Amino acid sequence: MARSKFDRELKHLKTDLRLMSKLVQKNLGDATDALRRRDIKLSSEVIKKDNEEIDILYREVEERCILCIALHQPVAGDLRFISTAMSVVSNLERIGDYAKDIAMIVPYIKREPPLDDIEETLREMSDTCILMTKHAMNSFINKNKNYVESVGVDEDKVDSLYGSIFPKLKERMAANPDNSSIVLNLLLAGRYFERIGDHALNISKRTMFVVSGAWKYI
Repeated sequence: MARSKFDRELKHLKTDLRLMSKLVQKNLGDATDALRRRDIKLSSEVIKKDNEEIDILYREVEERCILCIALHQPVAGDLRFISTAMSVVSNLERIGDYAKDIAMIVPYIKREPPLDDIEETLREMSDTCILMTKHAMNSFINKNKNYVESVGVDEDKVDSLYGSIFPKLKERMAANPDNSSIVLNLLLAGRYFERIGDHALNISKRTMFVVSGAWKYI
């Protein structure tokens, strides 16, 4: 009976993790769209969703993990999964925060002309980060290593894309100092995407710990 109750709690925990992952991925995509289209309304929705849905779900998942450990005293693989879920959900919450930070840039560039080549690179960074988050969370929840290596490869790609925008932005600034606002804000957005990639990689590292019981470099 006790094991059956614990299994139900574990199922609820995984359901909440899946929901939070989907919300974060959607918010990141919406933040990127708002940035590209200078959409103030959409950026406000992203900020509201992070404050009213993602952050609340984060606290609920964290509390569920603590209660599972306190009430059921899991051991071995179950204990590794639940204790690691608290770290994973913290990384997921930080990804959500960075999506909100990207949305908060929109009002500052709403009247700025697009820098198409740079903003396309940011879109590619965003798409890669969303895929990394999806793969990292699916691997963790299902306790498998199917996508762990690909997340590491994609993190390198995000770093490379981030590095590629520096010379382009520097060139735009030198050509026209009036571009300083858009240049600095897009550089900040790039930094946020780079940090999102780091957090997705952190989730994959913790998946390796859950599956193998040991820390491994990705």
